[in-house]
Amino acid sequence: MSLYSPRQAHATRAGQFAMIRLVDHSDVLLRRPMSIYDVKPLTVNDPATLSTWEHASSLSDASGASASNSPAILQLLYKVVGRGTRLMARLKRGEQLGLLAPLGHGFFLEEYLEEARRADEVLHVAGGIGIAALLLPARDLAKAGARQRLFFGGRTKQDLVGLDEFRKLAMPEVLATENGSDGYRGYVTKPLEQYLEQHRDKKFLLMVCGPWAMLHASVELARRYGHRCLVSMENRMGCALGVCLGCCIPVQGTGHGSYQRVCTEGPVFWAEKVIWNREELPKT
Repeated sequence: MSLYSPRQAHATRAGQFAMIRLVDHSDVLLRRPMSIYDVKPLTVNDPATLSTWEHASSLSDASGASASNSPAILQLLYKVVGRGTRLMARLKRGEQLGLLAPLGHGFFLEEYLEEARRADEVLHVAGGIGIAALLLPARDLAKAGARQRLFFGGRTKQDLVGLDEFRKLAMPEVLATENGSDGYRGYVTKPLEQYLEQHRDKKFLLMVCGPWAMLHASVELARRYGHRCLVSMENRMGCALGVCLGCCIPVQGTGHGSYQRVCTEGPVFWAEKVIWNREELPKT
C-alpha cells in the first residue's frame, strides 16, 4: 500500500515502522503497527492520477512534489490476517488513513556499519512478512558496498513477496517454503544453518525479522557460530509512543532496565541484549 505523506517519507530511516488508523471505522479500536517497506518519490505521468493525490492530501504544491526526487510516498507491505487488514485491503485510491510515522529505533546504519565492514557478508534472514523491515537496510548496505545475501522463508511460494526489489540489489538469495513450492522444503533456518556450517572460516553479520520462533532459532545459530546479530522484533502494541508498556520485552539489565519497549527502544535490538526465554503465565 502506497501512502502520499512527504513529511513522514522524508523522515523515515531503515527499520522504522508506522501505526495505521482506519479513519472511518471507529470499531477498529487500535492502530495497526506495520514495518515501513520502502519510500519513493512521487513520479506521476498521468494528470488524472496526480489530481487524485492532490485531492486526497489537499496539497497546493502537488505538481512541485511530482517533479522532485525527494521521498514523498511511504509504502507498507502487509498480509491480510484479520478485520483491520481486510478493511485496509478494500481501500481505494484517494481515501485517507490516520498515520503515525516514522516510529521506533530501526536499523540505523551508523550503529552497525563498522560491524558490517568487518564481516565477509551480511546475511538478511526474513520470515514471511518480516521481509518488509529488511529492504531499506539492504539498500543502505548496498550503497556502502557491503556484500549481502538473503535468506527468505514462508509457508508457500505466495508468501515470498517483494523479491523484485531485493533482486535490484544483485544479492544472492536462498528461498525456503514449508510446503516445498519454492526453494528448500522446510524452515529457512535450516539452509541458514547449512551455510554457516559450510563457512565456519568466515565472519557474518545477521539481520533478522520474522515470527518469534524464527528469530529465536536464527539468534541461536548466530550465537553457536560466533556471529553478531541484529533482530527486528514484532510485538503487539497499543500506543507505539512508549506510554502503554504493552510491547515490553525482557533484556539484559536490572530493575527497570530489565525491560525495554519495542516501540521506542526497538524494534531493532542487538540479539545478545534480548532475553529469549519466553515468559508464560503459570498453569492453575
